[in-house]
Amino acid sequence: MMTRPLLVGLALILSAPAHGQSPDQQFPTDNSTTEAAVEASYRLLDSTGYDEQLKATIGPMSLMVFDEMLLQSMKREGVELDDELKQKLRAAFAEEMDQLVEEFTRDSRIEAGLVYARYFSASELDRLTEIYRDPVMRKSLTIGPELQTELMTIGMDNMRKYQPGIEHRMKAVMEQYLSDLLATETS
Repeated sequence: MMTRPLLVGLALILSAPAHGQSPDQQFPTDNSTTEAAVEASYRLLDSTGYDEQLKATIGPMSLMVFDEMLLQSMKREGVELDDELKQKLRAAFAEEMDQLVEEFTRDSRIEAGLVYARYFSASELDRLTEIYRDPVMRKSLTIGPELQTELMTIGMDNMRKYQPGIEHRMKAVMEQYLSDLLATETS
């Protein structure tokens, strides 16, 4: 099942806004991962509502991805599933995700804390914690899961819009490749 890569991807999406830099803009400090920095990183994660954001976002986002994967699979296989079966599959997937979320949240929290502790000193992390307590930042964090879900919906809708053109182009490349291969074999 593809839930682990999906969860990892969702965690990366969530963690990027939390620390305000993309993975290609890494600014390591001279800070070696100290126990004080690790503890400060957990205070920061608490102040950002990391666990709650992850839990509130994974469910809706994973169901959106599931729905899209099911739709694409039915399209690819040329089958239409009964609505009752689709709902049963969706419910089973949601149940599976619910079981994974707790473990995933715990593990990703530990890993995220260690990442923060590598890049920031304990005092820097405590300063970030202060920033995350600002009312506007709190609002941003509170609406974050809903905002991410809406933004993901926009992205998926746009992908559906452009998908026929992409599929057409891929088919043309495949046909040209096979035509060239056949021409080479008959020469």
